[in-house]
Amino acid sequence: VRVKTLICKVVGVTFSVAAGLPVGKEGPMVHSGAVVAAGISQGRTKFWGVDTSFSKFSDFRNDREKRDFVACGAAAGVTSAFGAPIGGVLFSLEE
Repeated sequence: VRVKTLICKVVGVTFSVAAGLPVGKEGPMVHSGAVVAAGISQGRTKFWGVDTSFSKFSDFRNDREKRDFVACGAAAGVTSAFGAPIGGVLFSLEE
């Protein structure tokens, strides 16, 4: 998932919620959390044209660990959207 997607989602949600539009902020916040977690688990990006590999995260690049990171990021998005940390944990366990 790209960094441009994350930036567009964050800007779009910020403006739509600030304008009082009848849109849900929960879905994009969950997706934004998942994008950030996926980026952390990969530890590298092509956005700036440099390799930002983290040697400490090299063990987390397999599919199982990446899936766990994305579930935790989605749980963080649920927590921030609803203000319910236990709900975020239950959402993560459900996934």
